[in-house]
Amino acid sequence: MLYDPKWAKPEVKADPFSLSGLVAWLEQQPKRRRYNYWNCEGKCLYGLYMASHGIAWSESGGNKGDAHPRGRFCSIVYDRVASSTPYTFGAALKRARAALGTVEVSAQTIEGTNQS
Repeated sequence: MLYDPKWAKPEVKADPFSLSGLVAWLEQQPKRRRYNYWNCEGKCLYGLYMASHGIAWSESGGNKGDAHPRGRFCSIVYDRVASSTPYTFGAALKRARAALGTVEVSAQTIEGTNQS
């Protein structure tokens, strides 16, 4: 029987501004790989995650605080996931999974279209 492309499941893209999207990305990273928490130019965990979604550091909300539309998500990633040691993707994955049940943000909330 020939392959029919309609049989393939459509690719579901994770919301880059959600903790569930961050968890999905971290699951694909080498668990023992380290990230530079102290880098403020896009080479930190948040910057690497944004870059993987094609979002430039200047557009990511990094270092802009909650005043930037994406700053809230950035703050959550730093506070709940990236700031604790060890600075490895495996440890960050555990922290991100733990944070999933306590706080969730989405692109709609970040962009201000859903003020819940």
